[in-house]
Amino acid sequence: MMKQMLQNRKTGFTLAEILVSFLILGIALTIGYTFLERTFVSLERQKQSLDTLHEARNFLMVIERDLREMTQVIELDTIFKSSLFNEENALLYKLVIEVPARKGGGYQKVTYSYEGPDKYTDSPNANKVIYRQIEGGVKKALITTQLNYLKIWGTDGTIFRNRHPDESLADYRNYLAPHYYHPSNPSADGLRDISKIRGIEVQLSMHELFDSEKKPIKQRTFVTRIYPRILNAKFD
Repeated sequence: MMKQMLQNRKTGFTLAEILVSFLILGIALTIGYTFLERTFVSLERQKQSLDTLHEARNFLMVIERDLREMTQVIELDTIFKSSLFNEENALLYKLVIEVPARKGGGYQKVTYSYEGPDKYTDSPNANKVIYRQIEGGVKKALITTQLNYLKIWGTDGTIFRNRHPDESLADYRNYLAPHYYHPSNPSADGLRDISKIRGIEVQLSMHELFDSEKKPIKQRTFVTRIYPRILNAKFD
């Protein structure tokens, strides 16, 4: 009888140990899974950020090279707003420029174009893509997946000063307005003739991070002003 009781007690103690072991294992697995999930999320975000930087760097390298060699702007199709600071102003649809032909003499046209939702609206069913095409060549996509928007302004080549500490925003805007190309620039001496564009300002905004539902939650914006060497030397 005593022997049987000792055996039952020993068996019950062994079951308790097993239950505790399962509990500890479950906790360890939960912690491990949480750690791995956070690691994968972090890696995915790093990948998204690197993809953004790669596409942006490649695009800016290509367009800056073209714009520095540009001899004239042939066509600039953007959204023109009277206010330079309007959110929709300068959204690019098409830019056609002339550059020296890299093979042989003469000149050739290079076209940058946008395809996607109107006014660069984010859509789960359509990508926003920026293409580059050399005249007579194949249209190649430079930005394919993480574009927020691309804005292009034509300027008269002025190197703009910074806003003075005591200068109002309205006065600074009035200073800038005449120097930006607009077919009906309201300034008396405003830039309205596309042939007089001497500089290009590029503003590229890319989605850097997305949430679990693939909705953009962070953007990175790149701004550069290019003053074509050939164009300015030709007219100076």
